Amino acid sequence: MRIHPDGVVTADVTENPDDDAAREEQRQGLEIAAKALIAQAADVDGDAERVFNAIRNGHISTNGAANTEDAMRAGAGQGGLTPFEPPEGKSPAEIKAYWDALPPDQQHNLLQHRPDLLGNLDGIPSSVRHDANMRRLGGVLSALEARRKQLEKQIDDHVFGGLLTNEDAELEQVKRKIADAGKLKELMNQDAWSEINPNGRMLLVLDMTTGEQGKAAISIGNPDDADHIAVTTPGMNTNIRGSMTDMLSESNALRAETVSQLERAGAPGQKVATITWLDYEPPDKGNTRPFADQYSWAEAMQQDRAVVGARDLARFYNCLEATSTRDDPHIVALGHSYGSLTQGLALQESGGHPVDDAVFYGSPGFEASDEPELGLRQGHGYVMQGDDDDIRHVTSKGGVGPNGPAPTSTQLEQLDVNARTTADGVAREGAHTHADYPRMGDRVGPDGEKTLRVSGYLMARILAGLPPE
Repeated sequence: MRIHPDGVVTADVTENPDDDAAREEQRQGLEIAAKALIAQAADVDGDAERVFNAIRNGHISTNGAANTEDAMRAGAGQGGLTPFEPPEGKSPAEIKAYWDALPPDQQHNLLQHRPDLLGNLDGIPSSVRHDANMRRLGGVLSALEARRKQLEKQIDDHVFGGLLTNEDAELEQVKRKIADAGKLKELMNQDAWSEINPNGRMLLVLDMTTGEQGKAAISIGNPDDADHIAVTTPGMNTNIRGSMTDMLSESNALRAETVSQLERAGAPGQKVATITWLDYEPPDKGNTRPFADQYSWAEAMQQDRAVVGARDLARFYNCLEATSTRDDPHIVALGHSYGSLTQGLALQESGGHPVDDAVFYGSPGFEASDEPELGLRQGHGYVMQGDDDDIRHVTSKGGVGPNGPAPTSTQLEQLDVNARTTADGVAREGAHTHADYPRMGDRVGPDGEKTLRVSGYLMARILAGLPPE
């Protein structure tokens, strides 16, 4: 392989197609790293030019230093490197290469002074994103409180209140985001991830700026060093303040069951991370669209929110591969209700994805009829639908519908979620209604604890890379 001055890497073609595919993957990785180093060098060169210009123009001083040591500190402060901020419009792999090219002191500088640039950026290592978002959380909440007070004063000062402006609508959104941010602070204070708490919660996304409600993504465990990673995309009427507590409990139960299944299969050392991804706005009866309270189900028939969310979800999938310390992490997509539509569209985004298995449960449809359309290997896409799930009333009755074919009519693997004793010898309840799938049943297992339903057990088996039986 040859690295050219502009960072482009070229490779000779071999006579073996398999070798060519492996070399192409290696070539792309080298090219991304080379271009990141060149960009870093250009930034250093720019800093050097700035310092030399300051010296020539007499702008470097001792700042009143009385000894050599103080003068050295003054010079270092005026002549050091500026943080090389993340480039815009780059892929997660390119962002990861950018981060790796930064010297440790610049990484630390950015984390200390510009956590807002790192916390939500796909391609930045998960531990750094978590640290950045935890640093931001208190300030984000304070800023929202200040904006609430400002809006309340402005509305009080108007003769007609907020009737003739958009301030009343914004105030409602700010109040919701305050509740969302407050809930995140509560949840993260309970069990935040750290190096001494490796199975704690990682705050991978914190967005209280865009949209009508808060957005977040929380991982149980560090996905960067996990062998198996699940990304759950929830559906309609899901929000941080009212739903995240239960979703994290479900995420933790899925992770625990997956670890148990791995141990039972003779793979006790493998690590598992389960992520709740709410970095989009599903239809919600609490949003400000007209008649949202009365017709949230009708809004769920529209794809606009799923289309927007799919782009970010697809990027997040690629981020998990880019930041992983494993050669080939096992990534599983789990989509519920409207989240399964968002998931299906994400898997069909251009550019490909690293997802190995996908489960669609309580799904209104996902615009595909077979695994290859979703970029999955045959036999690695799954559908679950309970016998009393109301979603069956809004899916297609034939091959074509508002969101493509009815999930139960597709060529994906159709999983039985009725009550039974599963292969591990545990008698489990079935999933019947729309919300049952990830929830614990009332039955108690051999350890005296409540057990996951058949649906949750099957998801754990799939996440463990085992047959869903």
